[in-house]
Amino acid sequence: MSYFLSLAVLAAVVFGFYRYATADGRRRAAALAVGFPAAWGVLLAENVAFYQALGDAEKSRFEQRVQLFLADTHITGVQTEVDELTRLLVAAAAVIPTFGFPEWTYAHLGEVLVVPDAWVLGPDSTQEVQPLQGTLLGSVQRFQNQHYMRLSKASLLQGFANPQDRQNVGIHEFAHLLDEADGVIDGVPQVALPARLLGPWAAVVHREMEALRAGKSEINPYAGTNEAEFFAVVTEYFFEKPDQLQAHHPELYALLTELFHQRPGAHQGPSAGPRRWLHQLRGPGKFSRNSPCPCGSGKPYKNCHGPAAA
Repeated sequence: MSYFLSLAVLAAVVFGFYRYATADGRRRAAALAVGFPAAWGVLLAENVAFYQALGDAEKSRFEQRVQLFLADTHITGVQTEVDELTRLLVAAAAVIPTFGFPEWTYAHLGEVLVVPDAWVLGPDSTQEVQPLQGTLLGSVQRFQNQHYMRLSKASLLQGFANPQDRQNVGIHEFAHLLDEADGVIDGVPQVALPARLLGPWAAVVHREMEALRAGKSEINPYAGTNEAEFFAVVTEYFFEKPDQLQAHHPELYALLTELFHQRPGAHQGPSAGPRRWLHQLRGPGKFSRNSPCPCGSGKPYKNCHGPAAA
């Protein structure tokens, strides 16, 4: 009798472990099985310019990514209601910067907390001062092996309502999580950036930050805080005003197309221009200050987008 009891206990343990190990996969499969609600498609079409610009097949893939994110992620309102639109905008902000990575998941994202408005931190840098009015629009904090994101609902809605203001707090904070996938938020997203471009990336970031701090750049000054904030800010710029970023910062734009595996905006799709520039970047001596600027202006690089022209 004890033998059969032991077998039953072992079977129960194995079954319990199996259920635990396959819980994520079963939950994700169940989310996709119900299909994408038509009402969600309407909300995305009305509020997310990135989604609007996609073809039918890519829209379907975007919708699936949204469903999977919402199946995986707890989104909680703090002193505010998290309605269907807010949940979809959080998901869209998560999907947009990682859309070029079909299998991407935010494995260590524990929860997204949505607060009504901007906030300030108390003396211990952890507690919000009431009411929730202040200067912070979003944050990512680590607790043990999980990350917790806070987003201002007002700022999240505004970021999607004006898709060309180069500001989207959701995209900004999820860019930090993409950056952190290699273990540290430092402005060098090594998981996404090919190793051959780490050197060019560091050089371009240094030059762009120098120009920004000298008041010679139209990039949001907050990008000058440090390399991590620079990456998050230019990610917003890349997805909200890609054509302007390409015109004013073609080298940075070219690197970001490789990093994100995307070309958003009117010129979405493969292009020889940025890739030609990146090819020149890969080897020393192939590109000089007197070469024609890759932005297509016809001017020498040194007089257009080179350091002296910054």
